[in-house]
Amino acid sequence: MDEFGASLALRHTSGLGPRTWKRLLVHYGDALAAVSDFSSWTARGLVSARVQAEFARGSWREKAEAERRRVESFGFSTVFLGHGAYPELLREIPDPPLFLYYLGDPTLLNRPCVAVVGSRAASRYGLDMAESISASLSAAGICVVSGFAQGIDRAAHQGALRGVGGTIAVLGTGLDLVYPASNTDLWKQVSAHGLIVSEFAPGTRPEGMNFPHRNRIVSGLSLGVLVVEGALGSGSLITAELAVAQNRDVFALPGPANLKTHQGCHQLIRQGACLVQSGEDILRELQPRLGALAVPDAPVPGPRPRVPEDPEQRVVHRLLEGGEPLHVDTLVRRTGWAAGKVSSTLLFMELQGIVKQLPGMYYALAT
Repeated sequence: MDEFGASLALRHTSGLGPRTWKRLLVHYGDALAAVSDFSSWTARGLVSARVQAEFARGSWREKAEAERRRVESFGFSTVFLGHGAYPELLREIPDPPLFLYYLGDPTLLNRPCVAVVGSRAASRYGLDMAESISASLSAAGICVVSGFAQGIDRAAHQGALRGVGGTIAVLGTGLDLVYPASNTDLWKQVSAHGLIVSEFAPGTRPEGMNFPHRNRIVSGLSLGVLVVEGALGSGSLITAELAVAQNRDVFALPGPANLKTHQGCHQLIRQGACLVQSGEDILRELQPRLGALAVPDAPVPGPRPRVPEDPEQRVVHRLLEGGEPLHVDTLVRRTGWAAGKVSSTLLFMELQGIVKQLPGMYYALAT
Protein backbone atom coordinates (compact mmCIF):
# COMPACT_ATOMS: atom_id res chain seq x y z
CA MET A 1 0.00 0.00 0.00
CA ASP A 2 1.16 3.54 -0.78
CA GLU A 3 0.13 6.93 0.62
CA PHE A 4 -2.78 7.23 -1.81
CA GLY A 5 -4.11 3.80 -0.94
CA ALA A 6 -3.75 4.48 2.78
CA SER A 7 -5.54 7.83 2.43
CA LEU A 8 -8.40 6.19 0.53
CA ALA A 9 -8.66 3.49 3.21
CA LEU A 10 -9.07 6.15 5.91
CA ARG A 11 -11.51 8.15 3.79
CA HIS A 12 -13.82 5.19 3.19
CA THR A 13 -13.87 3.83 6.74
CA SER A 14 -17.22 4.37 8.43
CA GLY A 15 -16.83 6.49 11.58
CA LEU A 16 -13.66 8.25 10.42
CA GLY A 17 -13.95 11.91 9.41
CA PRO A 18 -11.70 14.92 8.82
CA ARG A 19 -11.06 15.66 12.51
CA THR A 20 -10.01 12.05 13.18
CA TRP A 21 -7.91 11.97 10.01
CA LYS A 22 -6.05 15.01 11.31
CA ARG A 23 -5.59 13.43 14.75
CA LEU A 24 -4.12 10.29 13.19
CA LEU A 25 -1.79 12.20 10.87
CA VAL A 26 -0.62 14.56 13.61
CA HIS A 27 0.34 11.46 15.58
CA TYR A 28 1.87 9.39 12.76
CA GLY A 29 3.02 11.97 10.20
CA ASP A 30 1.28 10.47 7.18
CA ALA A 31 -1.58 8.16 6.24
CA LEU A 32 0.63 5.20 5.35
CA ALA A 33 2.26 5.17 8.78
CA ALA A 34 -1.16 5.50 10.44
CA VAL A 35 -2.68 2.60 8.50
CA SER A 36 0.37 0.41 9.11
CA ASP A 37 -0.21 0.71 12.87
CA PHE A 38 -4.03 0.59 12.90
CA SER A 39 -4.07 -2.16 15.54
CA SER A 40 -2.67 0.38 18.06
CA TRP A 41 -5.14 3.20 17.39
CA THR A 42 -7.40 2.53 20.35
CA ALA A 43 -4.56 1.82 22.77
CA ARG A 44 -3.02 5.16 21.78
CA GLY A 45 -6.32 6.96 22.42
CA LEU A 46 -6.76 7.99 18.79
CA VAL A 47 -10.02 6.24 17.81
CA SER A 48 -12.72 4.17 19.48
CA ALA A 49 -12.53 0.39 19.57
CA ARG A 50 -15.57 0.25 17.27
CA VAL A 51 -13.89 2.35 14.58
CA GLN A 52 -10.65 0.37 14.85
CA ALA A 53 -12.61 -2.85 14.39
CA GLU A 54 -14.43 -1.34 11.41
CA PHE A 55 -11.12 -0.51 9.77
CA ALA A 56 -9.80 -4.02 10.49
CA ARG A 57 -12.84 -5.55 8.74
CA GLY A 58 -11.75 -3.86 5.52
CA SER A 59 -15.23 -2.69 4.52
CA TRP A 60 -13.49 0.33 2.97
CA ARG A 61 -11.62 -1.74 0.41
CA GLU A 62 -14.15 -1.92 -2.45
CA LYS A 63 -14.94 1.82 -2.45
CA ALA A 64 -11.27 2.77 -2.10
CA GLU A 65 -10.22 0.59 -5.02
CA ALA A 66 -13.06 1.90 -7.18
CA GLU A 67 -12.07 5.52 -6.49
CA ARG A 68 -8.44 4.76 -7.25
CA ARG A 69 -9.35 3.20 -10.59
CA ARG A 70 -11.43 6.26 -11.54
CA VAL A 71 -8.66 8.67 -10.56
CA GLU A 72 -6.04 6.73 -12.50
CA SER A 73 -8.27 6.57 -15.58
CA PHE A 74 -8.45 10.38 -15.61
CA GLY A 75 -4.80 10.90 -14.65
CA PHE A 76 -5.54 13.42 -11.89
CA SER A 77 -2.67 14.43 -9.61
CA THR A 78 -2.94 14.45 -5.81
CA VAL A 79 -1.40 16.36 -2.90
CA PHE A 80 -1.54 14.61 0.49
CA LEU A 81 -2.06 15.97 3.99
CA GLY A 82 1.01 14.10 5.24
CA HIS A 83 3.36 15.52 2.59
CA GLY A 84 5.30 18.78 2.46
CA ALA A 85 3.56 20.13 -0.65
CA TYR A 86 0.25 20.30 1.22
CA PRO A 87 -0.69 23.96 1.95
CA GLU A 88 0.31 24.85 5.50
CA LEU A 89 -2.67 27.11 6.18
CA LEU A 90 -5.11 24.37 5.16
CA ARG A 91 -3.27 21.87 7.34
CA GLU A 92 -3.97 24.12 10.36
CA ILE A 93 -7.78 24.00 10.18
CA PRO A 94 -9.63 21.57 12.50
CA ASP A 95 -10.92 19.40 9.63
CA PRO A 96 -8.49 19.45 6.69
CA PRO A 97 -9.09 17.15 3.70
CA LEU A 98 -6.85 14.08 3.58
CA PHE A 99 -5.83 15.02 0.05
CA LEU A 100 -6.75 17.25 -2.85
CA TYR A 101 -7.05 16.22 -6.48
CA TYR A 102 -5.83 18.96 -8.78
CA LEU A 103 -5.45 20.23 -12.34
CA GLY A 104 -3.02 23.04 -13.07
CA ASP A 105 -0.20 24.65 -11.11
CA PRO A 106 0.09 23.18 -7.56
CA THR A 107 2.65 25.80 -6.48
CA LEU A 108 -0.29 28.20 -6.08
CA LEU A 109 -1.33 26.20 -3.00
CA ASN A 110 1.55 27.71 -1.06
CA ARG A 111 1.24 31.26 -2.32
CA PRO A 112 -0.40 33.88 -0.05
CA CYS A 113 -4.12 33.61 -0.83
CA VAL A 114 -7.28 35.65 -0.29
CA ALA A 115 -10.73 34.19 -0.88
CA VAL A 116 -13.29 36.25 -2.80
CA VAL A 117 -16.85 34.96 -2.57
CA GLY A 118 -20.40 36.15 -3.08
CA SER A 119 -23.80 35.72 -4.65
CA ARG A 120 -24.49 33.71 -7.80
CA ALA A 121 -27.22 36.23 -8.69
CA ALA A 122 -24.99 39.26 -8.23
CA SER A 123 -25.58 42.85 -9.26
CA ARG A 124 -23.49 44.56 -11.92
CA TYR A 125 -21.85 46.57 -9.14
CA GLY A 126 -20.87 43.40 -7.27
CA LEU A 127 -19.50 41.69 -10.38
CA ASP A 128 -17.42 44.72 -11.36
CA MET A 129 -16.03 45.13 -7.84
CA ALA A 130 -15.21 41.43 -7.50
CA GLU A 131 -13.29 41.46 -10.76
CA SER A 132 -11.52 44.75 -10.00
CA ILE A 133 -10.47 43.80 -6.45
CA SER A 134 -9.32 40.34 -7.56
CA ALA A 135 -7.25 41.86 -10.37
CA SER A 136 -5.67 44.26 -7.88
CA LEU A 137 -4.80 41.46 -5.44
CA SER A 138 -3.39 39.30 -8.23
CA ALA A 139 -1.28 42.18 -9.54
CA ALA A 140 0.31 42.33 -6.07
CA GLY A 141 1.16 38.61 -6.15
CA ILE A 142 -1.80 37.40 -4.09
CA CYS A 143 -3.57 34.27 -5.31
CA VAL A 144 -7.37 34.62 -5.35
CA VAL A 145 -9.40 31.60 -4.19
CA SER A 146 -13.06 31.10 -5.00
CA GLY A 147 -15.66 28.39 -5.54
CA PHE A 148 -16.10 28.38 -9.34
CA ALA A 149 -19.81 29.27 -9.17
CA GLN A 150 -21.54 31.75 -11.45
CA GLY A 151 -21.73 35.38 -10.34
CA ILE A 152 -19.13 36.69 -7.91
CA ASP A 153 -16.96 33.54 -8.01
CA ARG A 154 -16.65 33.70 -11.78
CA ALA A 155 -15.82 37.43 -11.71
CA ALA A 156 -13.18 36.81 -9.02
CA HIS A 157 -11.45 34.10 -11.05
CA GLN A 158 -11.55 36.23 -14.20
CA GLY A 159 -10.06 39.24 -12.44
CA ALA A 160 -7.31 37.18 -10.82
CA LEU A 161 -6.29 35.65 -14.16
CA ARG A 162 -5.31 39.15 -15.30
CA GLY A 163 -2.43 39.33 -12.79
CA VAL A 164 0.57 37.28 -11.75
CA GLY A 165 -0.93 36.07 -8.45
CA GLY A 166 -3.14 33.52 -10.15
CA THR A 167 -6.32 31.87 -8.96
CA ILE A 168 -7.49 28.63 -7.33
CA ALA A 169 -10.95 27.21 -8.02
CA VAL A 170 -12.26 24.88 -5.30
CA LEU A 171 -14.98 22.55 -6.54
CA GLY A 172 -17.94 20.91 -4.84
CA THR A 173 -17.88 18.12 -7.43
CA GLY A 174 -15.35 15.71 -8.88
CA LEU A 175 -12.67 17.12 -11.17
CA ASP A 176 -14.23 15.30 -14.11
CA LEU A 177 -17.35 17.49 -14.04
CA VAL A 178 -17.46 21.09 -15.22
CA TYR A 179 -20.15 22.63 -13.02
CA PRO A 180 -21.84 24.85 -13.90
CA ALA A 181 -21.47 23.98 -17.58
CA SER A 182 -21.70 27.69 -18.41
CA ASN A 183 -18.22 28.03 -16.87
CA THR A 184 -16.59 25.74 -19.47
CA ASP A 185 -14.64 28.66 -20.92
CA LEU A 186 -13.41 29.63 -17.45
CA TRP A 187 -12.45 26.01 -16.71
CA LYS A 188 -10.07 26.02 -19.68
CA GLN A 189 -8.47 29.28 -18.53
CA VAL A 190 -8.06 28.28 -14.88
CA SER A 191 -6.75 24.78 -15.61
CA ALA A 192 -4.19 26.29 -18.03
CA HIS A 193 -3.13 29.34 -16.00
CA GLY A 194 -4.27 28.66 -12.44
CA LEU A 195 -5.33 25.68 -10.34
CA ILE A 196 -8.52 23.64 -9.92
CA VAL A 197 -8.81 21.47 -6.78
CA SER A 198 -11.36 19.13 -5.24
CA GLU A 199 -11.43 16.67 -2.35
CA PHE A 200 -14.27 14.77 -4.04
CA ALA A 201 -13.85 11.62 -6.10
CA PRO A 202 -14.39 11.67 -9.87
CA GLY A 203 -18.06 11.16 -10.57
CA THR A 204 -19.22 13.21 -7.57
CA ARG A 205 -22.28 15.22 -8.57
CA PRO A 206 -23.14 18.73 -7.28
CA GLU A 207 -25.08 17.65 -4.18
CA GLY A 208 -26.05 20.46 -1.81
CA MET A 209 -24.18 18.89 1.12
CA ASN A 210 -20.89 19.12 -0.78
CA PHE A 211 -20.69 22.90 -0.86
CA PRO A 212 -20.24 23.63 2.86
CA HIS A 213 -17.38 21.09 2.75
CA ARG A 214 -15.93 22.95 -0.24
CA ASN A 215 -16.30 26.28 1.55
CA ARG A 216 -14.10 25.21 4.48
CA ILE A 217 -11.31 24.64 1.93
CA VAL A 218 -11.91 28.02 0.25
CA SER A 219 -11.45 29.80 3.57
CA GLY A 220 -8.83 27.33 4.85
CA LEU A 221 -6.45 28.08 1.99
CA SER A 222 -6.72 31.82 2.58
CA LEU A 223 -5.36 34.47 4.92
CA GLY A 224 -8.70 36.21 4.71
CA VAL A 225 -12.12 36.02 3.07
CA LEU A 226 -13.78 38.89 1.22
CA VAL A 227 -17.56 38.72 0.87
CA VAL A 228 -18.41 40.97 -2.07
CA GLU A 229 -22.15 40.44 -2.16
CA GLY A 230 -24.30 38.05 -0.15
CA ALA A 231 -27.80 37.79 1.25
CA LEU A 232 -28.55 36.94 4.86
CA GLY A 233 -28.13 33.20 5.42
CA SER A 234 -26.31 32.71 2.11
CA GLY A 235 -23.42 30.34 1.44
CA SER A 236 -21.08 33.33 1.37
CA LEU A 237 -21.92 34.12 4.99
CA ILE A 238 -21.33 30.46 5.89
CA THR A 239 -17.87 30.81 4.36
CA ALA A 240 -17.31 33.93 6.48
CA GLU A 241 -18.36 32.01 9.62
CA LEU A 242 -15.91 29.25 8.72
CA ALA A 243 -13.20 31.88 8.26
CA VAL A 244 -13.81 33.23 11.76
CA ALA A 245 -13.66 29.70 13.21
CA GLN A 246 -10.37 29.16 11.35
CA ASN A 247 -8.91 32.43 12.69
CA ARG A 248 -8.94 34.11 9.28
CA ASP A 249 -9.65 37.77 8.59
CA VAL A 250 -13.09 38.60 7.21
CA PHE A 251 -13.65 41.51 4.81
CA ALA A 252 -16.94 42.82 3.44
CA LEU A 253 -17.79 45.23 0.65
CA PRO A 254 -20.63 47.67 1.40
CA GLY A 255 -23.34 48.07 -1.22
CA PRO A 256 -26.73 49.64 -1.87
CA ALA A 257 -28.88 49.39 1.25
CA ASN A 258 -31.99 48.42 -0.72
CA LEU A 259 -30.51 45.27 -2.29
CA LYS A 260 -31.08 42.01 -0.40
CA THR A 261 -27.87 40.56 -1.78
CA HIS A 262 -25.89 43.18 0.15
CA GLN A 263 -27.63 42.72 3.49
CA GLY A 264 -25.27 39.92 4.46
CA CYS A 265 -22.24 42.14 3.88
CA HIS A 266 -23.74 44.88 6.04
CA GLN A 267 -24.44 42.38 8.80
CA LEU A 268 -20.82 41.17 8.67
CA ILE A 269 -19.58 44.76 8.97
CA ARG A 270 -21.82 45.34 12.00
CA GLN A 271 -20.38 42.16 13.53
CA GLY A 272 -16.81 43.41 13.10
CA ALA A 273 -15.76 42.44 9.58
CA CYS A 274 -13.35 44.89 8.00
CA LEU A 275 -15.08 47.25 5.55
CA VAL A 276 -13.05 47.37 2.34
CA GLN A 277 -13.48 49.16 -0.95
CA SER A 278 -10.37 48.06 -2.84
CA GLY A 279 -7.65 45.45 -3.04
CA GLU A 280 -5.28 47.92 -1.42
CA ASP A 281 -7.50 48.00 1.68
CA ILE A 282 -7.13 44.22 2.01
CA LEU A 283 -3.36 44.29 1.49
CA ARG A 284 -3.04 46.99 4.14
CA GLU A 285 -5.02 44.92 6.66
CA LEU A 286 -3.05 41.76 5.88
CA GLN A 287 0.33 43.48 5.97
CA PRO A 288 1.40 42.06 9.37
CA ARG A 289 0.55 38.50 8.32
CA LEU A 290 2.11 38.86 4.88
CA GLY A 291 5.23 40.31 6.43
CA ALA A 292 5.40 37.40 8.85
CA LEU A 293 5.19 34.97 5.93
CA ALA A 294 8.09 36.71 4.24
CA VAL A 295 10.31 36.96 7.32
CA PRO A 296 9.07 34.56 10.05
CA ASP A 297 11.47 35.85 12.70
CA ALA A 298 11.23 39.51 11.83
CA PRO A 299 11.36 41.87 14.83
CA VAL A 300 8.59 44.26 15.70
CA PRO A 301 8.52 47.25 13.34
CA GLY A 302 11.54 49.48 13.69
CA PRO A 303 14.48 50.46 11.50
CA ARG A 304 14.67 48.07 8.53
CA PRO A 305 17.97 46.62 7.30
CA ARG A 306 18.97 48.09 3.95
CA VAL A 307 19.96 44.62 2.70
CA PRO A 308 17.40 41.85 3.29
CA GLU A 309 18.38 38.50 4.79
CA ASP A 310 16.20 36.40 2.49
CA PRO A 311 18.36 35.13 -0.44
CA GLU A 312 15.70 35.72 -3.09
CA GLN A 313 15.08 39.23 -1.82
CA ARG A 314 18.84 39.85 -1.96
CA VAL A 315 18.79 39.04 -5.70
CA VAL A 316 16.09 41.65 -6.35
CA HIS A 317 17.82 44.12 -4.02
CA ARG A 318 21.06 43.86 -6.02
CA LEU A 319 19.21 44.51 -9.29
CA LEU A 320 17.69 47.69 -7.85
CA GLU A 321 20.88 48.99 -6.23
CA GLY A 322 21.76 51.07 -9.30
CA GLY A 323 19.03 53.52 -8.30
CA GLU A 324 17.11 53.32 -11.59
CA PRO A 325 13.50 52.11 -11.21
CA LEU A 326 12.92 48.81 -13.01
CA HIS A 327 9.70 47.50 -14.50
CA VAL A 328 8.44 44.18 -13.13
CA ASP A 329 8.92 42.61 -16.59
CA THR A 330 12.57 43.70 -16.56
CA LEU A 331 13.03 42.05 -13.16
CA VAL A 332 11.46 38.86 -14.52
CA ARG A 333 13.94 38.81 -17.40
CA ARG A 334 16.98 39.62 -15.28
CA THR A 335 16.21 37.11 -12.51
CA GLY A 336 15.04 34.38 -14.87
CA TRP A 337 12.23 33.60 -12.44
CA ALA A 338 8.54 33.06 -13.09
CA ALA A 339 6.50 36.28 -13.00
CA GLY A 340 4.58 35.08 -9.94
CA LYS A 341 7.75 34.49 -7.97
CA VAL A 342 9.09 37.96 -8.80
CA SER A 343 5.79 39.61 -7.92
CA SER A 344 5.50 37.76 -4.60
CA THR A 345 9.09 38.67 -3.67
CA LEU A 346 8.45 42.33 -4.48
CA LEU A 347 5.25 42.32 -2.44
CA PHE A 348 7.03 40.99 0.62
CA MET A 349 9.86 43.48 0.19
CA GLU A 350 7.35 46.31 -0.17
CA LEU A 351 5.53 45.23 2.99
CA GLN A 352 8.86 45.31 4.85
CA GLY A 353 9.65 48.78 3.58
CA ILE A 354 12.61 47.61 1.47
CA VAL A 355 11.21 48.55 -1.95
CA LYS A 356 8.48 50.85 -3.18
CA GLN A 357 6.17 50.49 -6.14
CA LEU A 358 6.03 53.39 -8.57
CA PRO A 359 3.34 54.13 -11.20
CA GLY A 360 3.29 51.73 -14.13
CA MET A 361 4.54 48.67 -12.17
CA TYR A 362 8.07 50.09 -11.75
CA TYR A 363 10.00 49.34 -8.54
CA ALA A 364 12.82 51.06 -6.72
CA LEU A 365 14.56 50.72 -3.36
CA ALA A 366 12.75 52.58 -0.61
CA THR A 367 14.63 55.57 0.74
